[in-house]
Amino acid sequence: EDILDKLEEIRHGLLLGTVPKEKLQDLADMVRSRREACQDPRLAALLDEIELRAEVEIAKLSRGQ
Repeated sequence: EDILDKLEEIRHGLLLGTVPKEKLQDLADMVRSRREACQDPRLAALLDEIELRAEVEIAKLSRGQ
């Protein structure tokens, strides 16, 4: 549920045209911490995709500074 809340915050930020780097980092950290306890391979793959996308967006924002 925490991850879904973070995704909702990021979606809202995208609609407004701004996503703080800290929110993306929080999401990536949450996903990493939850993945270890995940037994479902499909859910683990989804968490991998979320983390990868968050890290890509963090890299884009870091490059623009």
